[in-house]
Amino acid sequence: MSSETDIGKQPVRPTNDGGFWLDLRLPEVLPEVTVRLAGGKAANLARLAGLELPTPNAVVLTTDAWNFFLDSAGVRPRLEEVVKGLESVPGGSEPGEVDGSSREITKLIFDAVMPAVLEEQILAVYDDLTDCGARSIAIRSSGSYEDSPDASFSGMLSTVLGVSDQEALFQAIRKCWASGFNPRGLRYLARMGLDPSGVAVALIFQEMVKAKSSGVLFTVDPATGDAETAVLEAAYGYGPGVVSGQVTPDLYRVNKQTLEIVHRDSRPQEHYFGADGERREVLPENREETKLTDDQVREMVAYGLTAERELAAPQDIEWCLSPEGLVLLQTRPVTGLEKLSLKSKGYERPEIVMVRGIGVSPRVGWGEVVIVDPETDAPASVKGKVVVLRRLTQDLAPNFKDAAAVVADEGGATSHGANILREFQVPCVVGVRYGQAVLHDGDVVTVDGWRGLVIDGVGPRVKEREFGPERILATQTLLMTTINIPESAEKAAGIADGVISFRNDYLLLQGGVHPRRLLASGKGEILTNAVLEALTVVATAFKGKRVWYKTLDAPTDEFRRLHGGEDEPLERNPLLGWRGIRRELEDSSLLRAEYEAVRLAVEAGCDNIGIKVPFIRSADEYERARKVAVDIGLKPHVNVAFGASIETPAAAFMIDEILEAQTDFLSIGVNDLTMCCLGVDRESERVADLFNPAHPAVIRLLEEIAEHARGRAFLAAAGDIAQSPQLMQEIVRMRFDAMGISLPYLGTARAQIAKWEEGR
Repeated sequence: MSSETDIGKQPVRPTNDGGFWLDLRLPEVLPEVTVRLAGGKAANLARLAGLELPTPNAVVLTTDAWNFFLDSAGVRPRLEEVVKGLESVPGGSEPGEVDGSSREITKLIFDAVMPAVLEEQILAVYDDLTDCGARSIAIRSSGSYEDSPDASFSGMLSTVLGVSDQEALFQAIRKCWASGFNPRGLRYLARMGLDPSGVAVALIFQEMVKAKSSGVLFTVDPATGDAETAVLEAAYGYGPGVVSGQVTPDLYRVNKQTLEIVHRDSRPQEHYFGADGERREVLPENREETKLTDDQVREMVAYGLTAERELAAPQDIEWCLSPEGLVLLQTRPVTGLEKLSLKSKGYERPEIVMVRGIGVSPRVGWGEVVIVDPETDAPASVKGKVVVLRRLTQDLAPNFKDAAAVVADEGGATSHGANILREFQVPCVVGVRYGQAVLHDGDVVTVDGWRGLVIDGVGPRVKEREFGPERILATQTLLMTTINIPESAEKAAGIADGVISFRNDYLLLQGGVHPRRLLASGKGEILTNAVLEALTVVATAFKGKRVWYKTLDAPTDEFRRLHGGEDEPLERNPLLGWRGIRRELEDSSLLRAEYEAVRLAVEAGCDNIGIKVPFIRSADEYERARKVAVDIGLKPHVNVAFGASIETPAAAFMIDEILEAQTDFLSIGVNDLTMCCLGVDRESERVADLFNPAHPAVIRLLEEIAEHARGRAFLAAAGDIAQSPQLMQEIVRMRFDAMGISLPYLGTARAQIAKWEEGR
């Protein structure tokens, strides 16, 4: 058979070794585009073209070319040897073994000599598609296992956009071939029970479309399996920004019968991604605009319904909007629908639980996993990702406010970092123990912060409990809340009866510089101003309600990660070490800076502020802390309330002495009190089952405190009380004046407490 290079007229079949090319621009060729020759992605693209749906001009370099490359370059024997070594992966091969095998295969592919006949044909096709380099093209991987009904390989194989010269062309080809053996793909093969020796990668040479906007269309709701609704996402720029989660797209839900847009969520977009992968700014005047008109949304959904009907399966379609109109770039069947058919199963479905722990931020989120090691460089962005790390601390938590969810190997139900994520409304599960071993970068998981589960794949959109004015019931017991993030105060003030702890840890640690370093360099006013500004925001939002400011109470291990924290002592159990008021009294400069902020806030008219002295071990510590306040110009019990946080059994049994030292209020830190009473590290997953704030010994301590304090000081219980209904009921029975409830639980807690008070 003679060579044919005029691919604009007929398929190129250059040698007797087999057809290396399939030209998707030719209708007569489309039936020949099989998965074996062209891979799943190209086969599906050919089907779209066969339906006369708008697709780019494209030519496929077949799997025969891949095999020809392996044989001609002498790569196959070693590649097969490496692949054979991966047979142990389903049995639990270590991640490092898979990574090493992947690197070796990639090196084989990049070091191998491209056969001359294949190189010549590639250049001929490139010149034809690009008009000898006048236009750029995209090179897309199309794997032999990809986009099948059982395994999508979504996002695992490479695409290279904007290829505009010959050197970039051959680099892109090798990169796409090698992506068939990347670590994520090899692990996915193992999980799906597929043989890695069956991997063959075809390549789609696709004319670049100038994209004003782009996105993804699901012809079934991927979150619920609702077959009556199509879901479309749209953003400025090229598709990788959407599929990678780095851009928050507009979202539309469309009724498939009527094409009515039943829900829309349009987001301002500040950045977009160009064809070269570079991030660019959206012009300010365009940031609020929608990316598609309503007619274009309906048109795109109509294309999707045609594809779904003719291909006999719900579709996941990547598209873009060109100057000429909408273009469909690729499609794949939506996999896993048997797990998502929630309507037919009463919103219950089989779940593959990867790891389980303690749900500490009651929301549900999903996305790709990114493993974070705070001891090394953290990733530039975790937006839309599921962060997996060893331990979540309050200094790390603010870095994850844009994450889809957070999973920590260590930690218990009372994690301070989880308190912050609750206010950011980020789902969180701690104490999973094996998260970093079981989960890998790129895995797609669902994090259920209610039940403490990490589930394989995209799980159901569990209805999250809402709270708001309609849930507010009058209770005799005041329901206060904790504030870590000043920005959450305005929302919280509408539903909470006050602030049981305004914690400054977030404020003083988020800058990444040790407070001691700022004070030593004469910049103490930075600390004072930070606390003053935040305290004023919170006190103003809660005007007429108590706001108790709790001075800094962070353990030494969290200080050590800050710039200037290298001198912090190494403690075996920082939660029982150098912390609380003891630390600040030994060097009162920081305490004075905090009290100065309180004084300025009071002078500015904030008359609802109280100071809470943390983790006291004796009445003497409380009195010394109050003396510092007097020295700074405050008037405890006159212009500012002053009280103690009771968090140790010693303080509980010395309650009379503390009350006699003049206290306006007592706040019982139930989490620390439980830890000290039961001898259980409250952030250790290994003894998490022993951490029980409703333990009879803890209840007896609370009764002791209540008996001595009732009528002598305002009495409140703080901590993650809502997670223990038994404890809430006991506090109501003991007639505490108030208790602290985390914001997401307030509505439910009010209704329950109101019932208990009726029967009291």
